[in-house]
Amino acid sequence: MFKRFKKHWAPKICSLVPLHFWHRLVGVEVLLPYYHLVGDQEVPHVSGLYRFRTVQQFKADLEFFLRFYTPIALQDIICHLDGLGRLPKRCFLPTFDDGFREVYDVVAPILRAQGCPAVFFLTTSVIDNCHLCWTAKKSLLIRALVSLGECPAKRKGLDILDKAGVRGGEMRSRIRAITYRQRHVLDELGPILGSDFPAYVVSAQPYLSSIQISDLIRQGFAIGAHSIDHPLYSELSLEEQLAQTQDSVSWLSSRFQFKCQSFAFPFNEAGISPEFFYKAFAPRRLSVCFGSSGMRRHFFPRHLARYTMEAPDLGASQLLAREFCLTLLRSHPW
Repeated sequence: MFKRFKKHWAPKICSLVPLHFWHRLVGVEVLLPYYHLVGDQEVPHVSGLYRFRTVQQFKADLEFFLRFYTPIALQDIICHLDGLGRLPKRCFLPTFDDGFREVYDVVAPILRAQGCPAVFFLTTSVIDNCHLCWTAKKSLLIRALVSLGECPAKRKGLDILDKAGVRGGEMRSRIRAITYRQRHVLDELGPILGSDFPAYVVSAQPYLSSIQISDLIRQGFAIGAHSIDHPLYSELSLEEQLAQTQDSVSWLSSRFQFKCQSFAFPFNEAGISPEFFYKAFAPRRLSVCFGSSGMRRHFFPRHLARYTMEAPDLGASQLLAREFCLTLLRSHPW
């Protein structure tokens, strides 16, 4: 009962509080909502892990934001951080992670029609569909389980998970629990569970191509780095964190002939040491980085907080009100 109240009714109640009151109470003026993709069809390399906004929901989100907030571009934020300009009161910038093809086919035309800027954060190893990200492999395997039932292949898959030290509940949960360090296990499970990853990436073309990215840049959209191959940063050493960040930023700058100045952490920024931020920004390649752990304030002034919009059962006003409420609760030792 409480779980249902927290998930469905609390956001609706919070949304009855006027926006100006929330802003004054929480002290947040810049909204940075994040998405992965938008679409009306099932997306096998995503749907096994999380849900996403439909086209109608995304259009409604934009309508809400444009009614109450001023759209800004990434460069506006960088100029503000550099002391070269001021941001309008109560503004927003939509952001999209991972570089899925839908941001070109679906998202960009909607944004362009509304005159709304956005930032697309790209995982560099999957550009041009050279590889399938390990998280997408998880989704495909989880979806494959639906048609398997109890069979020798599934039992063999469980043996592989046992040997790799991925233990615990049902197979679906165990596949979800596979870490970046254990990602080779996904390639072992693929043939067993009937998922041909190389064939899928060729046929589905799930990610942006270089041509599409160049066109997005020509249309005025910003792109930023999202690591090389999407690890959870808290699992990496400091040296690996810096390499993932700096190499992806440098690769994008070189490949698309522009100065990539922004980075968004894959998954989240939990557990990242202050040393990472000081070293990552020291070469002056980065101007700003983005998290995904809600609106909580960060000690590093050029690290900006984002909040998710991928809760299909709630509207934009309810998602925002929920985030305001969570931010308030986190900031006070009740």
